[in-house]
Amino acid sequence: MFTLTPSATLNYSSLPHFGFLTEISFVFGIFLCCLYVCRYFCELLRVLLNMTKNLWDIAVEQHKENERENKEKKDSVLLLIGSKKGGKSSICYKFLERTETPKSTLALEYLFGRRNKGIESGKEICHIWELGGGTLFMDLLEIPVTPETLWNLSVVLVLDLSRAEELWYTMQTLLDTLKKRINQTLELSKDSTLREKFYENAKSRIPNGHEDFESIDPFPVPLLIIGSKYDIFQSEDFQKKKLICKCLRYVAHTYGASLQFVSSKSEALITKARVSISAMVFGTSSSKTTVSDHNKPLYICAGADSYESIGSFTSLNVENKALPKSLEAVKSIFSSHFPQVESKNIIPDDPADDLHFKEPDIDNMRAQKKKELAEYRKKQKYVYKMNL
Repeated sequence: MFTLTPSATLNYSSLPHFGFLTEISFVFGIFLCCLYVCRYFCELLRVLLNMTKNLWDIAVEQHKENERENKEKKDSVLLLIGSKKGGKSSICYKFLERTETPKSTLALEYLFGRRNKGIESGKEICHIWELGGGTLFMDLLEIPVTPETLWNLSVVLVLDLSRAEELWYTMQTLLDTLKKRINQTLELSKDSTLREKFYENAKSRIPNGHEDFESIDPFPVPLLIIGSKYDIFQSEDFQKKKLICKCLRYVAHTYGASLQFVSSKSEALITKARVSISAMVFGTSSSKTTVSDHNKPLYICAGADSYESIGSFTSLNVENKALPKSLEAVKSIFSSHFPQVESKNIIPDDPADDLHFKEPDIDNMRAQKKKELAEYRKKQKYVYKMNL
């Protein structure tokens, strides 16, 4: 009987052992993964660093540009003129949000206003000049109206609606004098084309395509006409109110000016005036809603009116019923109803005697010096007599 026996015995211990290769492969795989992850994060870090650098560069450039714009942009200048004791100071104080009672303006008063534009843009400054005394101190217009301020100048003309007999005279005298001063200032420039450029800029304030574009002769600088003391004016006869409103609308439209009525007793009207002035000097937004009803306080932005809307004077008791063709024609109609008288140009009292201008330290020092001067004169007089 045959027995099957293996010819050789397989010794597994003698075979090569591959376990260490598996371990090496595993470690190597982990190493490759770590390397890949590190490479990924390095690439991400590089992108982030480049992005941060770009953002920083943009911020630096933006800051430099803002600084350059602030240097190039000059401060705005606001000139308030108008009727004597017509409320110019009150309007100015409301614009500056000052709560104290305004003092009477003696001749030419200077104030300033600031507006924050933002952290990067800094502040905007408006230099404010108020001409007091109605038409008394018009020679002082040469102080605020200069070649340096002309391109940034805006004018607010305040007319007392309760004194119609002085309204046209005050308005025409001040505007004619101011326009003459502006022309004199333009002539001082060496640039022969400056005058033409200046008036082209004034014409640009009228909307393109306006039906009266060719007929409007805009005032050289932005002009806002404010009719003050509306609380008194609104109780006047309707025909009187209608005539004054029509005439003022005609003047404002011809000059390319804005027109609105205000009252110190109406916070809503004062706010409208403050917003309108801010839009002139700081370029902020303002209401474009037109109010042309003669039974309400007028509010008409520059270029928003028209001669057709103003209409003729047919419904009024005037000789010329048709639409006036010039400011002189309107003046004739206005003066026929309200004969104009020149406002009394009386030199104001010595401000040192006005209680509104009290300064205790200065007043006490002044009184002391006056006392010392009186004693010195008395002493010198005694010495003079002794030497005779």
